[in-house]
Amino acid sequence: MTLRCVLDGLLLPAVVRSKPYASLTAWDGDESFDVEPVEAVYYQMVTATRDELLKLEQARYRMLRPAPDFQLLHR
Repeated sequence: MTLRCVLDGLLLPAVVRSKPYASLTAWDGDESFDVEPVEAVYYQMVTATRDELLKLEQARYRMLRPAPDFQLLHR
């Protein structure tokens, strides 16, 4: 999955982790950070798979929206 920060346009690789609890982790260079569901308003999804979309929904990341140029990946 790829996220775009709406504040600065930075593209960030990200993954939805399901254990021990559901969370969205993004990377800025070598450092990773958890994106809280309420912070998701500052990001857009640029790419994601169907599985990632389902995991995001289950983890309650409802404020994370697809970007205008969103691409669904088929993996």
